[in-house]
Amino acid sequence: MSTFKLPDIGEGVQEGEIVKWNVKEGDTVKKDQIIVEVMTDKVTVQIPSPLEGKVLKIYHKEGDIARVGEPLIEIGNGVSEIQSDKSEVKSEDKIPEKKLETKSEENMRVLAPPGIRRMARERGIDLTRIKGSGPNGRIMLYDIESFNEVSPPVDNKERIQEIKKNSEIVEMKGLRRIISEKMTKSKSIIPHYSVAEEVDVSELLKIRETLKANGINVSFTPFFVKAAVLALKEFPYLNARSLDDGKFELLKYYNIGIAVDTQEGLTVAVIKNADRKSIVEIAREIEDLASRAREGKLKLEEVKDSTFTVTNVGSIGGIFSTPIINYPEVAILGVHRVRELPNGKYMFITLSADHRLIDGAMAARFIVKVKKYLEVPVTVMV
Repeated sequence: MSTFKLPDIGEGVQEGEIVKWNVKEGDTVKKDQIIVEVMTDKVTVQIPSPLEGKVLKIYHKEGDIARVGEPLIEIGNGVSEIQSDKSEVKSEDKIPEKKLETKSEENMRVLAPPGIRRMARERGIDLTRIKGSGPNGRIMLYDIESFNEVSPPVDNKERIQEIKKNSEIVEMKGLRRIISEKMTKSKSIIPHYSVAEEVDVSELLKIRETLKANGINVSFTPFFVKAAVLALKEFPYLNARSLDDGKFELLKYYNIGIAVDTQEGLTVAVIKNADRKSIVEIAREIEDLASRAREGKLKLEEVKDSTFTVTNVGSIGGIFSTPIINYPEVAILGVHRVRELPNGKYMFITLSADHRLIDGAMAARFIVKVKKYLEVPVTVMV
């Protein structure tokens, strides 16, 4: 019998939500057969069976949160192995003596995202005293905000039942849960601020029309990506990541995250080495990544290791926004709807930045540089 645990998926991923089991107890599986789909804060991963055999036990049901290293499934070779396992207990399989857990260890056993844990530490809140209202008892931001230390542990589920009479409760599940946790972490850790510029995109529209007339259909986004990369080379502090020890890592490669709107929520796909690709190459890659993102078919390597993110909300609507930084990055560029004015066609672009590393003057110079590249778009096509 073999117990298969949730593997280390990388990128600092500590847990995943069981989205779908493709097998049930009693089924026979083949080696490398996809047995389960697990959603992390990066991507949905299809996990294959490490061996051939019979499914003896499934440890988590769909919707459960499993941590890296926790058992997922037991697979055996047949009845004889099960009988042998029952009659003979190896020394390493014996149940260890229970030890007293420290308060820190008890807190770690509580289901809560990193941003919530950090908030609890800063406020001196004992997480074991809170009954989470999220899936599987997960502690959410609402639970922290409503917690009263002098009162007995609050069961928010009872409160939610009362509220249901006059409203609808939306539980954070799947990609929606992951977005919620990432945005909470970003806003609780990073001191955000934003700067904005208005860009004359008249020339950019002319170039797009010229390309279209020659059979090349290119959206605005590839131009934003190239303009951002050129500006990042002049302002390297914006092409960086924050580290857990309070330091920052300045990166010498340019992997640009592209926010993609899907039915499940926002996904960030990554254009690797964007500085080495042409406008047309970036356009084709964005189209491919966006299509597969909406089908839930992105690979892990296609959603990780971004150094800076561009979010284009203008294709849907809105003339202005202040995007939340894609942690652990330190800045994000937002682009918006084109407005036709008497003297030309314009759009607002905004930059949200991490004030711990990037001062307002640097952010202003960066966004002005992006504006200049976009207003003379031939410069990003060289």
